[in-house]
Amino acid sequence: MSDARNDRLAHLWQDFLGLPFPQGCYRRSPAGEDLVLLESHLAGCVSAALAGALDDRRRAALRTGIATVHRILPELADDPEAADYFTRLRELAVLAGER
Repeated sequence: MSDARNDRLAHLWQDFLGLPFPQGCYRRSPAGEDLVLLESHLAGCVSAALAGALDDRRRAALRTGIATVHRILPELADDPEAADYFTRLRELAVLAGER
């Protein structure tokens, strides 16, 4: 990954860490997905990508998580905070996967 992409991922990650988890997401399960668990898995993979190369398991988790976020975003449209949070998380996951 280029230094510019690394810097972008690190910068976006720091911004993301300052965001609170959307309150409405604790009690929602769009398409049967646990949003807390989804966020936890993707955030863990992004954090790992910042520390070094991802193993196959984390790369697979990123691919699955990115697809899941893409699938559930329309169901979060009624909650702008949740939609923005998961859109940002998906962007981070994509950048981490390109690492």
